[in-house]
Amino acid sequence: MADKERVTITIPAESAAALRRLAKEKRIESVSAYVTEAVEERLGREERAQRIIEGWAAEVERAGVEEWAEAVEWARASDRRGDDAGGAAA
Repeated sequence: MADKERVTITIPAESAAALRRLAKEKRIESVSAYVTEAVEERLGREERAQRIIEGWAAEVERAGVEEWAEAVEWARASDRRGDDAGGAAA
């Protein structure tokens, strides 16, 4: 099991109350477990995004600036469309 470290965070009162209620109702293991899972998911997305950026940077070196600009525009348009981006979710 990974080492644990105590960290103090501040979240909106409504969110804190909702988390405490979920924990009291046994719908989540604990507030800490819920927050840890959320943080791990976000860190994973950040890591995947960094790998994508690095891959795109390598691709622009191979493909050229014009194709890169088209790919960036497609990515921006996909981001604006959300889940309707043709399955391009991370």
